[in-house]
Amino acid sequence: MPIAFALVCALIATNPLHAQPLNFDPFYVLPAGPGQASIDAGIEARNAADLFNNSNAIAVAKFNPHDEIEVGAQLAFGWLNNAASNFTYLVVGAKYSLGKLRAATANLTVPAGDVDNPGISLGIMQTLRLGSRLEINSRCQLGLLKGYTSGKGIVIDALIEPVYVVNGRLNAYLTTTLTSNADRFSNALGVNLNPNIDIGIGDGSVINFGLTFGAAGNGKLAQNGLGIVLLRTM
Repeated sequence: MPIAFALVCALIATNPLHAQPLNFDPFYVLPAGPGQASIDAGIEARNAADLFNNSNAIAVAKFNPHDEIEVGAQLAFGWLNNAASNFTYLVVGAKYSLGKLRAATANLTVPAGDVDNPGISLGIMQTLRLGSRLEINSRCQLGLLKGYTSGKGIVIDALIEPVYVVNGRLNAYLTTTLTSNADRFSNALGVNLNPNIDIGIGDGSVINFGLTFGAAGNGKLAQNGLGIVLLRTM
């Protein structure tokens, strides 16, 4: 299976500083080329033990209008989240290819739903190929403006993700995320682990299952998170 299906399915669950993600795409996916499009739908829970009271339903749509550009949007709904509104947030953004294995990202969190202020994030993502079955994805993002920072500092978010291609239908990932704020780096630091797998179910569709565990820092995930996301490529 192409590594374009590399997924990071618990992005919301791993973020201790803000409710909405820094990237419209909950998956690590480089721009796929002109004419490519996909839609995603799933559930992301902050607490896997209380799935029906702590989960956001997410919907993502994206397409590639140009060889080097991908644009998209992510919406979240708090139908199963007692701490969120029915419409929770909207993040829109774009990726710009800097080569086959690298891209720059820019995203805007819109002041709507539970988000009162706009936020902007900028980032860089890169894949290192170590063989036909093993790759390492990495990404670094900065969150700016009150929508992400609440008016203090700059949010720093980093990801490293070894990917093992088991066969044409199964990929395994061990995603590690680090999130903090430049204004209070040590106090806000959260390191989380997200082992997950994606399974090809045919006809351009992949389903991803993942758990997220708090590993270190005051900002780590307090409970175990869960993500279940279906990706459909068109």
